[in-house]
Amino acid sequence: MIPRSITNAELAILGLLVEQPRHGYEIEQVITERGMREWTDLGFSSIYYVLGRLEQAGLVTAKAVPAAGRGPSRRVHTVTPAGHGAWRAATLAALSTPVAVDRPFLLGLAHLAGIPTAEATAALAAYATALESRHSELAAQRRAQAPLPWFADALFDHGIALIKAEHAWVTDFIDRVSTESPVSPPNTGGSPMPSTAPARMKAFEPQITTLPARTMAVVRTTGDPAETGARAFPALYGAAYALKFALKKQGITFAVEPPCARWFNGPDWRAVPRSEWTAAWALPLPDGTTEVTQKDPAVPVVIETWEYGSVAQVLHLGTYAEEEPTIEKLHAFIAEQGLEIAGPHEEIYLSRPGAAKQKTIVRYQVRRPA
Repeated sequence: MIPRSITNAELAILGLLVEQPRHGYEIEQVITERGMREWTDLGFSSIYYVLGRLEQAGLVTAKAVPAAGRGPSRRVHTVTPAGHGAWRAATLAALSTPVAVDRPFLLGLAHLAGIPTAEATAALAAYATALESRHSELAAQRRAQAPLPWFADALFDHGIALIKAEHAWVTDFIDRVSTESPVSPPNTGGSPMPSTAPARMKAFEPQITTLPARTMAVVRTTGDPAETGARAFPALYGAAYALKFALKKQGITFAVEPPCARWFNGPDWRAVPRSEWTAAWALPLPDGTTEVTQKDPAVPVVIETWEYGSVAQVLHLGTYAEEEPTIEKLHAFIAEQGLEIAGPHEEIYLSRPGAAKQKTIVRYQVRRPA
């Protein structure tokens, strides 16, 4: 363990002063540039408090140094021999001793058995999407500051490696959750909301069914779905879970369902560049919802009513790149039934991208030709 006389915050600042003497504002800049707030609890004002503690303990000294120009002098802090020894001992202790981490996610896993399967997989999907966003943010910070000293680069490398490992674990775990014994949501006294995702479908066997209209939280995008989906899902899940928690306070249970998307490039979509693909990403909401919390002003979430009625659908197992034969099979089935497509291409995503067993429902509204 890190010696009791040295806190994590003190070790973080002491280490920056071991590199070179610094004043408080310079320490703040380095902490921000290196992304140190990801793993230290250091606010701007607390930097000066910690510097004071280190000075009182005789681990650093401070000297007023005139600023360039007409600015006020700055207190530049330098590590003392005692401070260097304390830093060395604490650093070696930190490198050699794994410490349990207090994480709310582990509490969620501990209580998972009481959560309905669809709701649990949706929450885990939101977590995986948040990890993807954090990965992109760290990678962008790393690129913006390159070249970095090797030890500073290691901080980003370690953080990104942990995110990748956790993302891989979560995506595999989502598949496991979907195969475990399902948990039924508690009876709230009302009629159950019909889901856009059927509980049981045989893979690759098209079917005709009837669905009611649904209230949807929607983000509309144009662009490569790998990029637009990464922006849409955090906004959608942020809105859905804010609504879920608000309804829970009113004694209303709302199970977040799997996400879906409608695609609007028509039958000639193969000829359309991915950068021009237009989509409406969505999450079903309780009927009567008129507004939701906006997680990101740059990615607005709107409320829409999606009509269904008669639909033809099929469960696809495999990657998105392997969907085309399944889609063609569904088109042929629709024609065999004497029907025609009456709406956009829709997909319901029952598993995460890259999951070992990807499951996607492909769906179209259908009608009798006039």
